[in-house]
Amino acid sequence: MYWIDAAPLREVAGRNHQGETVRWDELFADMEAQLAQAEQRSVELEAAETARAELSRLTLAERLSAHRNRMVRLLPAHGDVLEGELTDIGAGWAVIRERHFQHLVPLHSVVWWEGLHRKFEIINERAVLRKLGMGHVLRALAASRAHVRVLLVDPSARGDLEGTLDAVGHDFFDLALHPDDQFRRRAAVKAVRTVPFGSVALISSPDTA
Repeated sequence: MYWIDAAPLREVAGRNHQGETVRWDELFADMEAQLAQAEQRSVELEAAETARAELSRLTLAERLSAHRNRMVRLLPAHGDVLEGELTDIGAGWAVIRERHFQHLVPLHSVVWWEGLHRKFEIINERAVLRKLGMGHVLRALAASRAHVRVLLVDPSARGDLEGTLDAVGHDFFDLALHPDDQFRRRAAVKAVRTVPFGSVALISSPDTA
C-alpha cells in the first residue's frame, strides 16, 4: 500500500498570477486565519441576534427589577424630576425612596427613566411580583392610616390631594381630604374623593423607616 505524506506540500513554493513566489504554508495559514475570523463573526452575529430577541420580549417591570436598590431618575407625567432609590417593583408600579419620603409611582404615568443599565431580570409568570398590583400597596397604606399626597396626571387639576386613604377598590380609591397637620377625624375632613388609578401620577407619604 502506498500513501502520500501531505506535510511536505507545505514547504512547496508556487507562483501567484503576478509571478511572485508564494509559499503554500503561508497560504494555508492565511486561509486558516480567514476561517477563524469568519467563525468569530458568526458567533458575534448569533450573540447579537440572541440579545435582540431577548430584548424584544423584555418588559419595563423586568428592566426595573434588575435595578432594585439602585439610584434612578424619572419624570412623572405631572410634577418635577424625581431622583431616589428604587426600593420595590410590582405589577404596574414602583416605589422610589427620596430623602424622607417614599413615592408610589404607577409605571403608566412615567414619561422617562434614567440610570437603567443594559441588564434585566426575567420574571417568572408565577412570581409574587407579577401578582402584586397597585391596589395591594394602597390597601397597606390605607391600613396604616398614613397621610398621603396624591399628584394627578391631569395638570389642570387644582393642586394636589392630601389626606388619608379610606377605601381601595379594584381600580380606584377613596381619599378623605384633610390638612396634613390633623388626624383623619370627621370634623377635619373637607371632602371624600374617589380617584381612579389611571388618574394618578404619584402618591407620596413620609418614610418612617
